[in-house]
Parts: sequence; C-alpha cells; structure tokens
Amino acid sequence: MRKTLALLITLSFASIMFADMVVPISQLPKSAQNFIQKTFPGAQIFKVKRDDGKFEVKLNNGVDMKFLPNGEWVNIDSDYTPIPITVLPQAVQNTVKQTYPQAFITDIEKEFGNYKIKLNNMMELFVSSSGQFIGQKMDD
Repeated sequence: MRKTLALLITLSFASIMFADMVVPISQLPKSAQNFIQKTFPGAQIFKVKRDDGKFEVKLNNGVDMKFLPNGEWVNIDSDYTPIPITVLPQAVQNTVKQTYPQAFITDIEKEFGNYKIKLNNMMELFVSSSGQFIGQKMDD
C-alpha cells in the first residue's frame, strides 16, 4: 500500500513537472526568436510555453508557432494573418504558387520531411520538401 501511494505521488509530481509551463521569452532559442522577427516583423511574442521539450509560441497578431529545442519551426498556424510563403523552401513555394496562385497560407506543418499546407480557400496541400505535389483534400 505504501509503495502504491509513493508511486502515485511520484507520478503526480512528474505529470505536473512536465505539463505545459509558461517560460520567459529568453528561454526560447535565439534562432526561433530571429525567425519570428524576420517572418512577422512588428509582431510581439505574447506567450511562450514549453511542452515535452518543444516550445509553443503565441504572437499578438494571432499566429501560433511550435519550435523544436534547436529552434527549428515545425508548425505555424494563423487565425488572421497570412503566413509568408517565404518560410517554405523555394521548390515548395513554386508548387503552392502553381497549384493555387490566388490563395494564401493559414497553416503549415512539417511532417516526416513533407509539408502539410492549409490555404484560405479550405484546401489542404501535401508537398514533399523537394516540391513534389503529393496530394490535396478539402479541409474540414
């Protein structure tokens, strides 16, 4: 019984320790801070959370971002602000521009070396890092 209680207490503390924690902006890797300033000039960092080693960043312009511990972005999601296409490799940019030249990007996620890109026209594109069009679907 004592061992079970000790185990439960330990697990409770562990889950609290590794839950989303708001951290100072200074803990966000410099490369991530520079990326934010370059990509969204004038936007300010509203909140930084650390979860499972990754950083979740909210900007005051409605953009949410996720970064790996090394500062590399893995997700950019925007409610109001178009995401600059320049965050993508040139080959991926070309594919997006050729497929839907009038649309703008509202969400990008890096998945296994590929990109899942949501557009304001409700389409979701899947593009390899080399720019090869993999597929598309209507976003739910």
